Amino acid sequence: METKEKKWEGKTGGGQFGQKFLLHFLKHVHVRFLYPILYLVIPFYLIFASKGRNAAYHYFRERQHFSVLKSAWCTFRNHIIFGEVVLDKFALLAGNKRQFNIDIDTDEVIHHQMKQEKGFIIASAHVGNLELAGLCIPHTEKKINTIIFGGERADFQKKRDEAFDEVNINLIPVKQDMSHLFIIKEALDNGEIVVIPCDRIFGSTKNTICQLLGEEAELPIGPFRLAAQLEVPMYTLFIMKEGNTHYKTYESRIPAHDELPNSTQKAIAMASDYTKLLEKIIIKYPTQWFNFFPYWKESNKGTI
Repeated sequence: METKEKKWEGKTGGGQFGQKFLLHFLKHVHVRFLYPILYLVIPFYLIFASKGRNAAYHYFRERQHFSVLKSAWCTFRNHIIFGEVVLDKFALLAGNKRQFNIDIDTDEVIHHQMKQEKGFIIASAHVGNLELAGLCIPHTEKKINTIIFGGERADFQKKRDEAFDEVNINLIPVKQDMSHLFIIKEALDNGEIVVIPCDRIFGSTKNTICQLLGEEAELPIGPFRLAAQLEVPMYTLFIMKEGNTHYKTYESRIPAHDELPNSTQKAIAMASDYTKLLEKIIIKYPTQWFNFFPYWKESNKGTI
């Protein structure tokens, strides 16, 4: 399947009026009161959004090896949970933060690195709800820079910038001219944190092939090569939804593979380690995989 068919834009939907309404409403109302509405909306969405629906079904049927009925049910649950995560993000943007209960990983590997002078990279993924990172990572010790999709509407992006600035998070949009790469390097040189989603290639031709759930998948090699070349530590952070507004974090260190002779080989090995950690998470939380497009290199044949 061609790359252009696999593209997932990731732009926040709802329109200007809908987004403003949600932000105003969620300033005063607990987000869980909006969850039931999803059970009315999602069935219609599944009927008309066939590409995302088929990709999700294929993931459950072919990669998770669920039965036909379980795959269909999980496709529905997957969209419901994604809707809840989106609502949680709007509640966060609206400033209604106290309603979230987050269990921090007992190892606290990232918290230990926060006390070091050196900057580091957090390899994230489109699972769970990474936008809660500002509530999980101590933001008084290091600035957090998060790579985001650069195509949001200006007013929505401004609101997002303001909300995250309160917890010392700087949002770095991905740009066509690749200028974001210079900002990333500068942040790391300054001893800051850079959070990069490493499960989508964003149109880059510099990719590596990894095994994920028994099938080949393309991952961007850039973040791992950057960590290897600059010799900065790299971690994974997954913030997974346990129920309603209850989340749990999973943190791990990705080995630097200093025994390998060059940065390219180190980056490939690090990408493989990252994929194994991601695989553990999506096996544990199968319905929180939010890549709604044909992800694996094999063709997406599953339909419902």
